[in-house]
Amino acid sequence: MFADVAGSTALYENLGDLEARERITKALNTLISISKRHRGKLVKTIGDEILVYFLDTDLALLAAQMMQETMEDLRSPETIGLSIRIGLHYGPAIIEENDIFGDTVNVAARMVGMAKARQILCSGMVHERVHSPDMLDKLRPFDRIRLKGKEVPLDVYMLAWEPDADITNMATAGSFTNPARDTQPQMLELDYHGRKLTLGLDSDTLQIGRGKDCDLIISGDLISRFHARIEVRRGRFVITDQSTNGTFIRTEDGQNFFLRREENTLFGSGVISLGSSVEKAGDNLLHYRCI
Repeated sequence: MFADVAGSTALYENLGDLEARERITKALNTLISISKRHRGKLVKTIGDEILVYFLDTDLALLAAQMMQETMEDLRSPETIGLSIRIGLHYGPAIIEENDIFGDTVNVAARMVGMAKARQILCSGMVHERVHSPDMLDKLRPFDRIRLKGKEVPLDVYMLAWEPDADITNMATAGSFTNPARDTQPQMLELDYHGRKLTLGLDSDTLQIGRGKDCDLIISGDLISRFHARIEVRRGRFVITDQSTNGTFIRTEDGQNFFLRREENTLFGSGVISLGSSVEKAGDNLLHYRCI
């Protein structure tokens, strides 16, 4: 696990070297303490980040969650005004002379490099070894990337450590279905140029993009290889954008939504456009209907 203080350059500019260094040091000491309480082993501190290893994936993710929660705790003077980003990967490594080496460390560094402030990202290898149902429920598909020298793409997950209420649902009190007052949809129908797909509440994740390995291939210059995915979560059909240019959604009653590395719950009916606005997509639209 890498845990990195985000925006440290601006902190040095605003507070000056001495005060910024003191604030960051206190924050890192807090993160180290949390790691140790979860049986983590500090390898080293590298500038404004720490490198830690764990022998238990559940404890590693619990530590990551507590780190973020602590950084948000206004009662903690060591962390006020600071944000962190965290990246994790699972695999073998070489421990030598109080340091750790290997491909696993490099991939973990890639994870933290992808993360933004207040995010926790981990590889599919971490996801596969999580035992806690609660923790599994918090891991959301985030992206699929290719690493240099590897043939198989790597799935990336985000740990949704904040309350579920922070996830925006595409549901209002308007004319399309509101899950707060109506029955949850049982099926999702998709139609792309006459090709029809149906997802039920027990369906697997549907990957959409221009890549040949996608379940639904949609071509276009602005469409990523693995652009978005639709999955069933807690009886809801959730679309997650994984792309560079984002995903545009327009409901039947004219409401517009834009996602970039975000997720929304689909309700009612409408159209989905990958990479460009609905107006610019022309007929390259994916039609959806929840029933």
